[in-house]
Amino acid sequence: MTRRPLDAVPKGMRASEHSAVVSAESIAAVASLVRTWEFKRRAGFEVPAGEPLPGREGVLAKRILGIRFAEPIRVVWADDHGFGYETRPGHPIYGEESFQIDARGVFTARSVSRPSNVFWMLMSPALRILQGRTHAKYVRIVQAAAAAVAG
Repeated sequence: MTRRPLDAVPKGMRASEHSAVVSAESIAAVASLVRTWEFKRRAGFEVPAGEPLPGREGVLAKRILGIRFAEPIRVVWADDHGFGYETRPGHPIYGEESFQIDARGVFTARSVSRPSNVFWMLMSPALRILQGRTHAKYVRIVQAAAAAVAG
């Protein structure tokens, strides 16, 4: 669902999309970053072993205020330009997230989600803030990787 621009979002789901443009000479470096778990690691997540491959399941984890939140996921697509995953039972959010860079140098982090249960629905304002900050961090990571090439 998040591999392409979000024309329609299922009822009850919230779409989020953040993009940045990088120079032509940095596209390859950014692509090599966003097609690996290193991208999520730089954003502060514990990441699964191995590469993101379609069908592979794993757990992302993030510490917030000293509490470790485990986020089970399954990779739904992966290619030379990025990857996308869906959340699995036990994740605070139900939905899908992807990261990719196109041939023009446009990086996009895209998600479609909703809280996974009543508890997380009550925490929805905090989840939205965290999700927005995380997507902004993704853009900064891509900009830093691009700047390192231009350096």
